[in-house]
Amino acid sequence: MVRLAINGRFLAQSTTGVQRVAREITREIDGIVSEGGSDLDVTLVCQPEASVDALNLRSIKVKRIGGLTGQGWEQTSLPLAAKDSILLCLGNSAPVFSLVTRAPVTVMIHDLSYRYHPNAYRTAYRMGHAVLMPLMLKLANPVITVSETERARLSELGSDTLARKIVVAQNGGWRDGPDAPRGDQPTPEPGYLLYVGALTHRKNLAGLLESAARLAREDGLRLVVVGSTTHIHTHVPLMLADDVRDNVTFLGQVENTATLANIYRGACCLVFPSFYEASPLPPLEAMHFGCPVVVSDIPSLRERCGDAAEYCDPFDVDSIVGAVRRVVHDKKRQAQLVSLGHERAKLFSWRAQAESVVAAIRNLAFAKKGMNVYVRNRFAQPHDAQPVDSGSASQARRA
Repeated sequence: MVRLAINGRFLAQSTTGVQRVAREITREIDGIVSEGGSDLDVTLVCQPEASVDALNLRSIKVKRIGGLTGQGWEQTSLPLAAKDSILLCLGNSAPVFSLVTRAPVTVMIHDLSYRYHPNAYRTAYRMGHAVLMPLMLKLANPVITVSETERARLSELGSDTLARKIVVAQNGGWRDGPDAPRGDQPTPEPGYLLYVGALTHRKNLAGLLESAARLAREDGLRLVVVGSTTHIHTHVPLMLADDVRDNVTFLGQVENTATLANIYRGACCLVFPSFYEASPLPPLEAMHFGCPVVVSDIPSLRERCGDAAEYCDPFDVDSIVGAVRRVVHDKKRQAQLVSLGHERAKLFSWRAQAESVVAAIRNLAFAKKGMNVYVRNRFAQPHDAQPVDSGSASQARRA
């Protein structure tokens, strides 16, 4: 029997991509247990006020532990509650006590953006991760990450031992389900450009808005922005000239999945010119709904989107504008991307990601018991998702 405790701190955090991934993996692990994973005994450890109803858990037990809140809870209450289990941390952090006492800890490290784009994060967050990241890379096992591109970045920070214990489990895409039967807010008139994501410097908000201003003036296109800034991010000034202000609509964070689905359906193009990504959700979600996408020409997005996206140089507004125009005005190219996008979106699933995580944990548990067992991890990534040469023009310029 493999005893697994899931770190439920994500249930008390603001919802960004990291928290959404944690929720989806937890749901799917619950499905694995319910559908025959009899060797797994799984408990979700969370704070007393955490809401777990939306997870619709069938087999995972819930253990509510009080104490401090936030990181204080994770560092003090969680280690004691999970002391007899393998601790699975899905959100870029783990309790130091569990790591240094060599308790079994599996951690998912989504990205290293705090290192590559420090201006996007507040000082306390950067300093905390500068201390915690080396400990997790050295003492957690296995280390899960979400793309081959990110595996390569992480491997650069350690020895061959680190490289061998990193497991890639690509994020899923859109989950169809009964979570939200109807949208809870009106959506804009269809035909707009769309951005979905955190409002941070590393997402290239300045380039997005400059491109949107040109496309508003010269092409009459509108932009809808879905997302917000969390407490870990530095403030991003959202600068818009008066003559295009009415062409850009900020909807803030959209939690209701039916509303978000309606927003994707109404868009003529997702514009995602980010400087840095690991395995982003919005491009695959847009593809699921038949919305063509324009994304940055960086390795992780090549790995994620394949030939189902129009690529741009995120450092060049002319390139962003040109890519959007090719998608919006060329109906043949638009239809091609919609078709390719539908197929691409099918390659990624939350169940596949959860299977990869569970397989890695089972391998560790069996190895610790001295059993010569190999669990085939055939769901780590789509068969055609290959590591990509990082020498693109955009990456070279950034370097």
